[in-house]
Amino acid sequence: MQPAPLFQKVKTNKDGRPRKQRKGWGRFHSVLRERSADFNLTLDVQNLRQEVQNLTNLRDVLCSQSIVQRDSLEGSLSRLVNEYFQVFRKGVVVQEPGRKRLVDNRDQSAFMHSMMDEQVDMGNGLYGPDVWLEQIAMYSQFLRFICMSAKVHSIVTTDDSVLISVRGSLVFEVLRNTIMMIFPHILGHEWLVAQLVGRQVEAPARSTFHFNAEGKCFKYDVDMDFVGAFTSIIKDPHLVDVLLG
Repeated sequence: MQPAPLFQKVKTNKDGRPRKQRKGWGRFHSVLRERSADFNLTLDVQNLRQEVQNLTNLRDVLCSQSIVQRDSLEGSLSRLVNEYFQVFRKGVVVQEPGRKRLVDNRDQSAFMHSMMDEQVDMGNGLYGPDVWLEQIAMYSQFLRFICMSAKVHSIVTTDDSVLISVRGSLVFEVLRNTIMMIFPHILGHEWLVAQLVGRQVEAPARSTFHFNAEGKCFKYDVDMDFVGAFTSIIKDPHLVDVLLG
């Protein structure tokens, strides 16, 4: 085997001067390859992120469907809550002689008893479906119900109960009877009464129905934003405080 030469022969031009080596495109091609690799990696990351988002959306859809499927307890209770707001969307029906209604107060009473536990807790020391009906009937006389509506917002299942939370609103017209029965302390301020009577109010509301294992509502929580509702009419926060104080 011949040893490697210590010196390589230098190539020369025709005039005898050493031939210059061409720099070539090697470095430029290397930069292009690096940039191309970075670009491809960026596309791969974006595609993976989109795939994760698609899978997350699919999971949420399947989860929602499993919660409210027709043959599930949660699904039937969700429909029951929607029916409640349909039955009482105008408050308690006042039966008038000689006038037929699609839904009368007897139908509403039967629905209430079918949905509520006999000792349903409404807070403030109020219990039972009959007391619940009386409360709605009372407010139906004090206010002119225009519409009570809500949609199911969330469903929480525990070992022994199902909590269905809704968001909606109560739209009503303020009557003079409203002032006399609910806000009697402003009767001496006729200028304030005049600002309210005949006005339409929309009170945002949140409520939660607590159902037991038998599918009966045993507790009901409700929160209505009357401050925000009347502020949209009166505008002056001090007067709203006087009204609701």
